[in-house]
Amino acid sequence: MRKYLISFVILTAAALAQETGARYLVVTADTFYSSIQPLVEWKHRMGYRTKVVKLSQIGSTTSAIKSYVADAYATWDIRPEYLLLVGAPNYIPFYAFAYTCYSDNYYTNMNADIYNEILSGRLNVHNVTEAQTAVNKMLLYEKTPDLTDPSWFINACLIAREDYNTYPPPPYSDDSIYWSDIRHAKSYMLANGYNTIDTLSKLLGNNASTVVNRVNQGRAFVLYRGTATNNWYPPFAVDVNQTQNGNKLPIVLSITCGTLSSSGSPTAAEKWFYTGTPTLPRGAAGYFATTTSGSGIAHLRSAVAKGFFNGLFAQGKQTFGQACEAGRLNVYSMYSSSTEYRGFTTIGDPSMMIWTAVPKPLEVYHDSYLSVSDTSLIIDVQHNEWPVESALVCVLLDTVVYEYGYTNVSGVIVFNFDTLFEGNMHITVTAHNKIPYLDSIPVQPTGISEITPAVEARLSFIEASPNPFTRTTKMRYLILDPGYSTDDYSVGIYDASGRLVRSLDQGSIIQNQESVLWWDGTDNRGNRLPAGVYFVRAGSIREERSIPVVLLE
Repeated sequence: MRKYLISFVILTAAALAQETGARYLVVTADTFYSSIQPLVEWKHRMGYRTKVVKLSQIGSTTSAIKSYVADAYATWDIRPEYLLLVGAPNYIPFYAFAYTCYSDNYYTNMNADIYNEILSGRLNVHNVTEAQTAVNKMLLYEKTPDLTDPSWFINACLIAREDYNTYPPPPYSDDSIYWSDIRHAKSYMLANGYNTIDTLSKLLGNNASTVVNRVNQGRAFVLYRGTATNNWYPPFAVDVNQTQNGNKLPIVLSITCGTLSSSGSPTAAEKWFYTGTPTLPRGAAGYFATTTSGSGIAHLRSAVAKGFFNGLFAQGKQTFGQACEAGRLNVYSMYSSSTEYRGFTTIGDPSMMIWTAVPKPLEVYHDSYLSVSDTSLIIDVQHNEWPVESALVCVLLDTVVYEYGYTNVSGVIVFNFDTLFEGNMHITVTAHNKIPYLDSIPVQPTGISEITPAVEARLSFIEASPNPFTRTTKMRYLILDPGYSTDDYSVGIYDASGRLVRSLDQGSIIQNQESVLWWDGTDNRGNRLPAGVYFVRAGSIREERSIPVVLLE
């Protein structure tokens, strides 16, 4: 491995024992505790140290929840950056700032002004099936993005429902404001390489069926501007149960009146988030809307819509919560509207990375194993041989080591350890518009290579090129001093669920010489596998390494 002279301040295992707190706080109704665990485990592995509390532990009233969150922010060594509330308002109530303004801002405003010091999201779910469905969709969106037809990441559906409002006259009428928002979003998308950008409207003869059709084709964003109560007004009153978009899950921006319920009864529009089943996803991976209603406020909603896309494309915001906050801040800074700032709510995971381009694979370089006597690990993150700056890297070894940080301008991060124990070190790397990288390397007793040379394979590296690929990809790997039968060593292809789909014959392993395997995207029966993210795993009983490969349609 290349060596770098670099200093990096990061948490050590010894310091970790002295700490309390979490970057990501989850407050959940007890009934959804098990359903939320897959998302919690993923966020924790990403590097968002996570803590989950049940309502039965902290209380279910607005004041009890606020008290717990405020105490965490004031006293924890690691303050919450994100708050996820799991449950519809009949489980976790909104706070009522006014008759028509129900908000989660009460839970996240820590300084008695108006601003959110913590970014919140809410899983507005009513039962376990909805919770499992929503969790699965968020994981599909962020952890294993659908690359069967990557063009959907750079497609969008923008909707303007004309109200025929003529007062005040153009350019200040509601209809002209709606179209201004559509053009604003479209200009950003065109400048960032988007392909298909629908601009639908009532006057153009489009309707709910048009929206469903375009979503089923695959759209990264759906923006609605126009009037609504409960659901978007005809002709765009979409029945989201008719969507069949599978894993191609958009972010839906419902920038209009009251399409987010403040009670236990859901609105038609907010069902974008939890429609589908745990095994048959559809609808959206996230939903941004308000509980408030009013007239003559199209310009306020315009500030929210434009602020969201300003955040994503001009201000460098990368997470769903950050982009939503950019929208709220824009309306408050322009018009001092506390109602609009507080009313707009993030439905979904606030820390979820938002795709604004086709996801690309990462090349991550690090040692293939560690010894318990090692004191550091260098991780080098690249894409197409260019360093990736500000990639979030997390290393996890059971309960002994939990460290995270961001790569420097050279794409490098160094983790320093006080103490290591035997086990598997899990490595996770995530970056903006990059496919997540997951790997595990063994931590071995000191001198194991001298003690058991017939068992330790010392897998030096494994790479795949091209990646993504359509027909075949070539995998290169190097085994140092194997000293044992090839029967003890295996190479396989696994799908995103961890299921072995193809065993590869590694042939004769030649000591200290690079070996090559080819994979044509088929399973063990010779059938072509669906496009998506797969993992090449190679190793022995003592060590294992894996890399993601992307099979295209």
